[in-house]
Amino acid sequence: MVQYKLLACLLVPSLMMINWRASHSRRVSTKIPESVDQNVIIRALHDQPSFIKLNPVVIDVNQVPTDPATYEVELFQTSKTWDPIETYMLSSMITIIPWIGPWGQKHIQFGTWLRNTESGIKTYADAPFGVSVRSQWMVQPDTTRGAEGRNSGSIFGIFNAHRDSGWMLVVERTVECVWWLMPFVAYTYDGVHASVGRDLVELAGVKGA
Repeated sequence: MVQYKLLACLLVPSLMMINWRASHSRRVSTKIPESVDQNVIIRALHDQPSFIKLNPVVIDVNQVPTDPATYEVELFQTSKTWDPIETYMLSSMITIIPWIGPWGQKHIQFGTWLRNTESGIKTYADAPFGVSVRSQWMVQPDTTRGAEGRNSGSIFGIFNAHRDSGWMLVVERTVECVWWLMPFVAYTYDGVHASVGRDLVELAGVKGA
């Protein structure tokens, strides 16, 4: 038994030194309630500093000049917008080890780039530890709308009692990082995007009231 434990102690650090990169993509959508104007959601997405601050792990946002080379990034290539790419430096507090309070948290800083589109916004984040996240937020017609016009399964799950508007808030995101970080990173961003999506719809409902 001691030999197996010793082998495990040696094997785990060795595996973590292997920098295989993994990629994980996900598409999440939520139906927009009839009481919410979809154009208000698009305007909320275009208010970039406020949109960034909806992220529950972001504690500070500073806009900085954009490197012209950023316009060559494939994600930002679009023929439907003349909006510039904006660059921000973010400060975040992330939980690495849960249940031990501040001792399990780490303060990180990283760059993120945003470009408005006709239906929403595209974002790219270059975080520490080799983590990169590409995402696109879009307001789109709901092609799955049922005859009753009711919300039938939003991942955000708070508007199921309301008649929907025929529009959806869609998030497409791809995370890339070393393989052993992927479960933590994917879980974190799933939670972040769900929280931001809820807050966007709620904020649009208040502004449109």
